[in-house]
Amino acid sequence: MRRLKELWFWWRESARRRRIIGLGLFLVVCGGLLGSIKFAPTFANVDETPLNSAVSFSTSNTDDSSGPGVALTARQYSSKTQRLVMQFYITGDNDDATEASILPSDLDWYIKTVGQESASYQVVPTTTNHYVLIVDHLDDNFGAIQITVENRDKTVGANGKITKGGLAQLVLKNHPSLDNHNLEKLSAKQYAITAINKEVEKQQQKIKQNKQVIQVAQAAIKTDNQKITMRQKDLKYETDSQRQDTLSGISDIRSDQDTQRTNISEAQKDIEKRQTEIAYMQKKQTAINDGRYQLPKPGKTQIYHK
Repeated sequence: MRRLKELWFWWRESARRRRIIGLGLFLVVCGGLLGSIKFAPTFANVDETPLNSAVSFSTSNTDDSSGPGVALTARQYSSKTQRLVMQFYITGDNDDATEASILPSDLDWYIKTVGQESASYQVVPTTTNHYVLIVDHLDDNFGAIQITVENRDKTVGANGKITKGGLAQLVLKNHPSLDNHNLEKLSAKQYAITAINKEVEKQQQKIKQNKQVIQVAQAAIKTDNQKITMRQKDLKYETDSQRQDTLSGISDIRSDQDTQRTNISEAQKDIEKRQTEIAYMQKKQTAINDGRYQLPKPGKTQIYHK
């Protein structure tokens, strides 16, 4: 009987210890989960900014599609060099290089990293309203990048009230498709010069297209002149009703010539504008190359804290 009591006491105490150990393990696991929820970056719930989707500057941080904004146009990352390269375009502005309404000096860039320590970055103004953001020393396990662009350009409303441009925030998340091992590691100066070369080529292509428009329009005007001359010769051999049709046809041809002359005028103006832009960009490229145009200095990214 005594032996049975000892066994029962041992079983009861062991069960109690098992419950205490089980409860302790349960509390430890729950605490770990709560801690991970509290301290892990919660940025995963934030939507990534789509490519070529403009985020408007807004003092109220509302989803306002009006007015100028920032669009992420390209992004590449190399885990081999730990470099992230992003390209941005300031939307809603005049594309004329001589009349840019938001200057690089009016924009402040704030970069935050999620899931790693701070990295170094450099914002490079390339061509009009185009920027390259280079982030170096970025581990391949980084969670995301938050880019905040502050527009300090002031506008004066009809009532005389002065308003600042506001803020635009963009998010880029890390994902496997982002990794490009062949991403060339260029210097900030090389990125600027390369971007200008590409933009000059694009403008030259537009000029070539405009010249083709002019050639086609001039040929159409010449053909129309021949048609008018032939119809005018036939007028003296036509009846009154035929003459009315011929005169109406001549009027339509002359109207088409006016349209072709307008096309020529617009193409010529566009050529002149693009030639001005090319000259401006080449002047800037030379200044960057010889060091007279100082690119912004590198900075340190901040660490994102929710």
